[in-house]
Formats: sequence, C-alpha cells, structure tokens
Amino acid sequence: MPIPVTLLTGFLGSGKTTLLNAWLRDPSLSDAAVIVNEFGEVGIDHALIAASNDNTIELSTGCLCCMVSGDLVTTLRELNEKLARGDVRPFSRVFIETTGVADPIPVIQSLMTFPVAGRYVLNRVVTVVDAVQGERTLRDFQEASRQVAVADDVILSKTDLASAREGVLAQINALNSSARVLETGVADPVLPSDLLAPGAFNPAGGVVEVEKWIADAGFAAETPHHDHHHAHDHKHHHHESGFTTFTLEFDEPLAWSHVAHWLDALVIAHGSDLLRVKGIFDIAGQPKPIVVQAVQTLFHPPFELPRWPLGEARSRVVFITRNLSRDFVVEVLDTIRGRAPVAAQA
Repeated sequence: MPIPVTLLTGFLGSGKTTLLNAWLRDPSLSDAAVIVNEFGEVGIDHALIAASNDNTIELSTGCLCCMVSGDLVTTLRELNEKLARGDVRPFSRVFIETTGVADPIPVIQSLMTFPVAGRYVLNRVVTVVDAVQGERTLRDFQEASRQVAVADDVILSKTDLASAREGVLAQINALNSSARVLETGVADPVLPSDLLAPGAFNPAGGVVEVEKWIADAGFAAETPHHDHHHAHDHKHHHHESGFTTFTLEFDEPLAWSHVAHWLDALVIAHGSDLLRVKGIFDIAGQPKPIVVQAVQTLFHPPFELPRWPLGEARSRVVFITRNLSRDFVVEVLDTIRGRAPVAAQA
C-alpha cells in the first residue's frame, strides 16, 4: 500500500511554520516523516530534537524530519534506503513543507512520476492563507494564487486577528471553489487529525471522501432536465490573476475513448494552463465510477470506486485553469464527440 503524502504550502507569513511546529508536537504524528527545505526555515524547536542523522532529525515525539537533498525524488529515495537499512524509524505517512514562494505544481508532479508513485501517493494539498494579509497577497503574488488554486484544503489562519475575512474568502473561492476551507486562530491551530484522512482522490479515500468533495465543490443535487445531453455548469469563477475554476456535470454516460481523447487534447495543447483537473466519470458500459485527476501534463492512474457517491450515476469534474475558458473546454469535448456545441444550462 503506497504511503500517503500531504503537501503543506502557503505564502511567506501565512502562519505555515507555526502550524507545522504545532503538528510536530502532536503525538498523532509519531509515525510520520516530515520533509522540509531547510531546518532553519521551519525553525524546529530544539527542545523537540532527540537525535540527528545526516539530513534527518528525529524528534522527541517520534516524528521524523528530513531536509530535501538535491530534489524531492532523491530525498524520498534516500529516505526509503535509510528505512531499509534500519537507520530511521518506520513511518506510515509523509508531510512535505514547501518554501513560502514555491510553486507546488512541480512537487505534485514529482509525486506522480515513476518510481515515486509506486511507493507514495499524493493524499492532500493543504495551503495556508493569512486572513489578515491574504487578500492583498493573493492579488499581488502569482505564487500565492497558484498555491490556493491547486489545494484540496485551505487553512485560513489568524482569523482572530482579522477584522473582516469576506474579501479573502471570496478570493479563495474565485481561485478554487472546490477546496475545503478551515478557519483557525493563533491560539487554535488546525490539528493534523483534521487532515490525516485519505483524500477524495487517493484510492484509499473511498466513496465517503468523494461525497465530501462533491459537497465542497458545490455540485447541484439531482434535478430533472429536459435534455440529458447537456453539460451543466454550476460554478464558474474568474480571478484577476487569470485563474478560472469551473465545474461541469454530464447526465449521460460518456465513452471512455471520448474522455481520454478530450483530456489528452487539453494536455497536449494547453498543459501548462491546466493547473488541476479532478473528476468522477460515468463511463458507458462501466457500472462503477472512474476517478481521474491531473496536474498540468501529468495524470494519476484512474481508479474505480466500489459504488456511486450519493447513489447518483453522473459525471462530475472540476477544472482549475489559467486563461482557459469553460466554453473552450466544453467545445473540445463536443468536437471529439462529433456533436454540436452544448450550451450551458443553469
């Protein structure tokens, strides 16, 4: 069974370091490995350090901290080698903390490529946003916007210090309407237990997590439609950074060849603008739902759920793109299916 990986990201000053230090003290992470770029950047409390081994620090809680050596793939390989030699304690989950100005997409892609994908599986992308400065940060810094755009969970920090948070919440929703938002204050950090469950797009997550994702993404409940050949657009948000997030639903089963060629065409022509795609598909001739996700040009291997979430056999997909419109994405599918363009229906 692949080891689940949680990617923790957030812009400078977001409170990511404070959050990570709180996690490092939590006994529930005694079986975790935490990978950081530089120990000094995280500011690990020296009182927590029990032992040191090359680029690895063992904390008194049992948690393992590793500094990135060369690149992430190399670090993960070296961690496996240390585990095989018995140089480090066994671990069952990994947290990766990025620098404040890092683009998380290359990290996500590293986790999706061979041989890393055989040993590890991306569980969640967690992005920390400062409730006090976040609105300005998301407006002025492309890196911060990308961190939110690819997140599964957004932690809105310092809410007890912010006079108002409607603006930053609107920015987050415009960048990524499918993300779960957790609000926290300085004295009340989000516990790692809130984020340890398998994510919706981790094969271990199962139907329940996909149902939560459907609710967070704001897909409409089952309603009768006169034309079941329509793609329904229930959420469509633009951000001034050029990022767009929209959700599509399809009432009729889709041919797998159409879905595969559709996504391939988007990746080949516009891969760099396809920040993240997450969806479940009702495939013709296939009784169970197929789960698909992609980050730019890389796709996770599709996997099958044991049953339909909410008992509804319906394709649902979220696109987070840069300067790539909903109408264009639907038009590509229509072209592949050899049909007339489909109008959005509210």
